[in-house]
Amino acid sequence: MVSVSSAPRFHVPAAFGVRPGNEFFFPIPVDGEGVALHCVNPPPGTRFDAASRSLRGQFAAPGTWPISFEAENSAGRVVCIVKFVVGDSIQLTPPMGWNSWYCFSEGVSDTRIRTVADALVERGLAAHGWNFVNIDDCWQGERGGKYGALQGNERFPDMAALADYVHSRGLRFGLYSTPWISTYAGFRGGSTDGGSEERIFLPPEERLQPNQVFGRFPSLYQRNVNRTGTEWRVDDDIRQWVEWGVDFVKMDWLPNDLPTTRRIAAGLRNCGRDIVLSLSNNAPVADAQELLDCAELCRITGDIRDEWESISTIGFDHPAGWRLAAGPGRHPDPDMLQIGAIGIPNRPNPTYTPSRLTPEEQRLQFSLWCLLSAPLLLSCDIAGMDDETFRLLTNDDLIAVDQDPLVCPPRIRDCGDGVLEYRKPLADGSEAIGLFNRADEIRRTRLEIPRRGRELWSGEERELCGEFTVAPHSCAVYRSGSPAESGR
Repeated sequence: MVSVSSAPRFHVPAAFGVRPGNEFFFPIPVDGEGVALHCVNPPPGTRFDAASRSLRGQFAAPGTWPISFEAENSAGRVVCIVKFVVGDSIQLTPPMGWNSWYCFSEGVSDTRIRTVADALVERGLAAHGWNFVNIDDCWQGERGGKYGALQGNERFPDMAALADYVHSRGLRFGLYSTPWISTYAGFRGGSTDGGSEERIFLPPEERLQPNQVFGRFPSLYQRNVNRTGTEWRVDDDIRQWVEWGVDFVKMDWLPNDLPTTRRIAAGLRNCGRDIVLSLSNNAPVADAQELLDCAELCRITGDIRDEWESISTIGFDHPAGWRLAAGPGRHPDPDMLQIGAIGIPNRPNPTYTPSRLTPEEQRLQFSLWCLLSAPLLLSCDIAGMDDETFRLLTNDDLIAVDQDPLVCPPRIRDCGDGVLEYRKPLADGSEAIGLFNRADEIRRTRLEIPRRGRELWSGEERELCGEFTVAPHSCAVYRSGSPAESGR
């Protein structure tokens, strides 16, 4: 369901980070019917692919490259300039995309991932910037290949071909791993005890899946494989990920300690490909600055649930130290959006059920995550998405707040009675102002901002000095100041 517009509209970040000498993959989301897209000035070492609407390649040396993209259809022609910053930092704005965990969980497969990639494009979400397709736990098979790396299991017969397919749809490709011997779901991890751990594998007849060798969660604790083994194999895996064309890796263990994080980050920085590092889970806030020196994303909590208490606690109550550590290429991660129809973690999930969050609570989560410049990662059924969910997820005004290149944390004021005011400076000099009601009843509060603002859900314009009424578990988000679109 590609949105119908007049002239094309770009939904790209204003800035994109690349490390010198590394391969990168950059999708160019643009919506509109019958759009022809091309790159006006591809730099040396890069190549533009019109079919996948992507730029890829490498930059030899540090610097800044303004690259122009031109989109045209029968209604008009639009040019967008993206600043490519070649240096130490990548993923300068929060990633947007999809993760398999709450949707497919133990039932993830090559076929289902291709279905999601197709649906992101055909339903029109990719055109609005949702361009990561990340496989969570349960893809791992045995070690092998020329690097002795983890290979895909029986449901993933050709990872390189799958990555190529995802890239051909103009999307980025991600995987999951852990430095532990076992993943949380009981598959092989990024370290071993030199093979001696095979003595505690489940017998084949007791396994739920052939390669779920340690058993379904929480079996890894009972088998004492929730630890880093004596033999570090993550570097072997990284070499394989580079060859496959991986763009994102979620590394999942607890606690996210600094020595292990530094070791993983060093392997990725020197691998020859830009791979976004996402740490999971529940990282210690005392190490926030140093962890985000190493990784582009860092989970600030345990697993989120599609319940108001979980959304409210995670969204509003996380320590201020995480917000203060945020910035371009540094994204505290309050976990995935609980929006749309989802499944049950640690189950195969052949079917899905609507999120237990009300429509207002889903809109609040999306708004709050955007005010926080949080990663926007879905884990719902894309192919079966209803129109209401699609409209929520293609609110380009809210997405622009999330993707603003300043990645500036909001200032927060407790207005009392469960109402919170968030004020977020934006790169064009404007400001996003959010009013959030955590209470179970309607609340009235005041703003004292002597400017007009436009509400980003209803489009209503009004003075921001006066009384506001906010429904329970709901929000209002205004943009005030410059009418520019922050480079989008």
